[in-house]
Amino acid sequence: MHFRTVRGGCLGLLLTVCATRATAAEAPSPGVFLAAEPRTFAEAKALPPQLTESAACDLGLGKTPGITVSQSVDVTEAIPDFCRPAEAVITQKLSLPDGSHVERRFRVVDDAPGTQLPPPPPRPRVRVRCDARRLELSVEGVPGSPSLTLEPIGIGVTSGSVKFRVSRDSEARFLPLLARDDAGARKALEEWDFLVGKGVPSRMYVRDANLPEADSVAGLAAALERARIRATLAAGEDVEQYSPRDVLAPDLEGDRPPLKTGAPEAIGEVQPSESDSDLFWRQGRLCVVQQDTGKRMRCYDPVARRWGKAVPVDRGDGSLRAGRCGVPLGTRNVRPPGGLEPELRLSPRAVLLLRSRALAQVMEVPEGDGPPRLRVPEPEELKKAMLVSTGSRLFGEGRFILDEDRKQFCSVRRPLGCWSLRWGGQEDEGANPLSEARVSPDGRWVAYLRGAPPGKVDSDERTLSLVVRSLELGPYVAPRVLASTEAPLARTDVVMPKPAWDGPALTWKDNDRLDRARISCDLGQDPRIPFDMETQRIVSPYDPLSPADSCHSGWVKLRQEWTAPGNLKFVRYATAIAGDSRSSEGKVEGDVKVRCQPGRMSLWMEGVPGFPALTLAANMGAFGAVRWALAPETEARLQALLARDDAPAREALDAFARLVKMNEDAREVSYGKTPDEDGRISRMGCVSTALEAIAARRALADGIHPELHGSLKTDGACAERYGMRALQQRLQAATVPLPLRVGKAKAEVIGQVPSVPSIPPERRPQLYWRDGTLCHVQPDGAQVRCYDPAARKWGPIVARQDRPFPREDLLQKSEYHPGACYPMGGRSVPVPEQLRDVLPLSPRASLFADTSPGELAPEFKVLEVPKDAGPVRTRVPTAEELMLAARAGGGSALLGEGRFLLHAPKNERSPWLCTAVRPWTCWSLDLESESYAVFAAMASPDGRWLSYVRIARRKPYTEELMLLPLPPIP
Repeated sequence: MHFRTVRGGCLGLLLTVCATRATAAEAPSPGVFLAAEPRTFAEAKALPPQLTESAACDLGLGKTPGITVSQSVDVTEAIPDFCRPAEAVITQKLSLPDGSHVERRFRVVDDAPGTQLPPPPPRPRVRVRCDARRLELSVEGVPGSPSLTLEPIGIGVTSGSVKFRVSRDSEARFLPLLARDDAGARKALEEWDFLVGKGVPSRMYVRDANLPEADSVAGLAAALERARIRATLAAGEDVEQYSPRDVLAPDLEGDRPPLKTGAPEAIGEVQPSESDSDLFWRQGRLCVVQQDTGKRMRCYDPVARRWGKAVPVDRGDGSLRAGRCGVPLGTRNVRPPGGLEPELRLSPRAVLLLRSRALAQVMEVPEGDGPPRLRVPEPEELKKAMLVSTGSRLFGEGRFILDEDRKQFCSVRRPLGCWSLRWGGQEDEGANPLSEARVSPDGRWVAYLRGAPPGKVDSDERTLSLVVRSLELGPYVAPRVLASTEAPLARTDVVMPKPAWDGPALTWKDNDRLDRARISCDLGQDPRIPFDMETQRIVSPYDPLSPADSCHSGWVKLRQEWTAPGNLKFVRYATAIAGDSRSSEGKVEGDVKVRCQPGRMSLWMEGVPGFPALTLAANMGAFGAVRWALAPETEARLQALLARDDAPAREALDAFARLVKMNEDAREVSYGKTPDEDGRISRMGCVSTALEAIAARRALADGIHPELHGSLKTDGACAERYGMRALQQRLQAATVPLPLRVGKAKAEVIGQVPSVPSIPPERRPQLYWRDGTLCHVQPDGAQVRCYDPAARKWGPIVARQDRPFPREDLLQKSEYHPGACYPMGGRSVPVPEQLRDVLPLSPRASLFADTSPGELAPEFKVLEVPKDAGPVRTRVPTAEELMLAARAGGGSALLGEGRFLLHAPKNERSPWLCTAVRPWTCWSLDLESESYAVFAAMASPDGRWLSYVRIARRKPYTEELMLLPLPPIP
């Protein structure tokens, strides 16, 4: 890289900041320069080791940070004994007034003349300056590259940093570039995509209420990425994307090369080797160097399917072995460019360089002393070289390359593309990692090493399986340009269809099915920048890990996702029965539809009478950027429905709450990350208050959550608008007192446990009641010790068989988790995921908590298997059978002679007490203070005692076994 020195007393090299005289006649400051990449090692080594400089930036917002540039040069000396050349690593960093930065890194190697390829065109110089209270950026030396001007729009309240927008004149300069896909525009698109997408503030990470303007810089970043990808595809090249073409776009099955592979055959086991030349093809057989001596080999005949005898190693003349100093070409060693690996030797002076999703290139040296060069391979030279080679990843006469790591194959000629090998199903390679693929010279066979799948790797055992399978490529004529894998444009207003699956049944070994579509939305934006929404549906086997799941035959899981610009996203999860376009498990939802109009977008759920459409106001910015806000008419509809107290109004409001929850479920963020508030419906306007009012109205109607009034927010304009104080008063009046009075001071610590023990009805419980005593299974599992609450002391340790669990028939027959098959009455019964907390009442009937209305509003149901072959029926429990189950077992969640149940909602530190029969009502049961969390709560069969484990919420996180006397429940 070369950095120019600026005359006139200005600091040169990386940064040019002229200390000009403060006179009105002087020209504007030239700004700072992130200099171009050096072309030679001598230029890079001559740079200063460290360089930092700053320039002030007046944006008219008071004191704001300036522009800072820095550079570090790290020179590593050569080590001739290891054939390691000297190199210089240059790191440049440009920091902007809003706190964002751009970082570039260059590596310049000092190889001997004739051993290094000519360097690619250097990265250009970037200039940044503040002028007329605007920030200007330009990429110099790139034809057709416009300059970018950013205007400050304010300082964020929460972030405290400057926020920018793209100026109108910059918008006019960039729009023509974004419409081009020719080779002349590609360099400018790539540089600006890097600069804007990776550095300039292209995201407003924190939503600022005082800055409602759409983030036009983010819109420009997205538009540049789309244009860059379009230009790349127009050149016949491929974009970096992990998924193969036929997975991204199943409708493009016709453009997939007709490759067939035979069943995998494991022919032996090997240990990982440092050298990939231990596996090669020789005379139609696969040869493996014996790892004990390295001097002998054995070869496998895939046609005869047998191994030959051990013979001396003979790799032939086609072996490609690269040394420390590079690839031997003629009398030299030449280093290939970064990212490209030697794959096949074409002649003593030429090798083929390859990597996935890149064009094949030949690196060769001339007869004389000229420098090495890169060129496009000739088809005939590839065919000849493959036939005399020891195998490579090439097949199809050199048109395709295997990428066994990603289980795909890619073309190495234009047009570039990748397709799946279809080795990912459970009946094939599944999640097994594959490596060191070798295709036979005739292209009929492929061999590779197979590792153990993730989670099953033993650190002491790293043996790999050697696998062979057949290859067959049918006739194929590549098109001039491959069809786009972008989601097809659909003319519909349905963004999320009703959860159903009319396709074939998927078994545990099948791959997921993906459907995608784009939907245009006209919000009155600039027609030159399309505003497209995307919807997709992923259909998966119901239980992809269990081939023994027989009760869910034909069931599939659905994940529907709809996204729109402006970080607006909705996700819906459901299950369905294959081949039935009408059925789905749980509450049946209808189509989610959308209507676009200038400045507005409305969403609603079909099939719900009186659904209050969710209308969002679109604040449009440049390049299709948008910022959403709640339209006033949405809250007017909610208020009108909340003023009513009839069942249709409650159903419409509940459906609205479910739609908002789809938006919440889509906002997954990594641990420790702050979620982006843009596009979050519950944070717009008074929606969060409206959701509380909806839940309160449902509680008043059903009486399932009487303690809701304690969490209602009654202060502020939103609370006043929705009458939250009046709702709170109505809830307080409707609240029935907690029927069980417990005193925290009365609970007694009777011991410590190493972990939370399992309790009935889990199989082989570690804590249970027997003959009026609480029995704890010892760590060895063969002994038990029991506590007598009347005598307040522990008894001796005895054999578990002497004090077994009293009723084995009231325990679960297998480990149960929501959504799994549940054995009952000699059958395997499918249970929806919303049914939790199973409690067997008899060998043919079990009680479940249906949490579909909400974690704090369970409905208790009994699933019962008849004695004949009739269908499983669902009914409400009776007080008599609950009372018998409470008395007969070895402890349970039943209290008050079966009239009440302990329910443990998710994310709650203590259990709740709920009525077991209608009318369903729940109360918070505060057994401990906020310093503890409560687990494994269990009542004794006579209802006089409650045992549980409390865990301190601060270090040292002690786990104590507690016993609490229970008063009679009236």
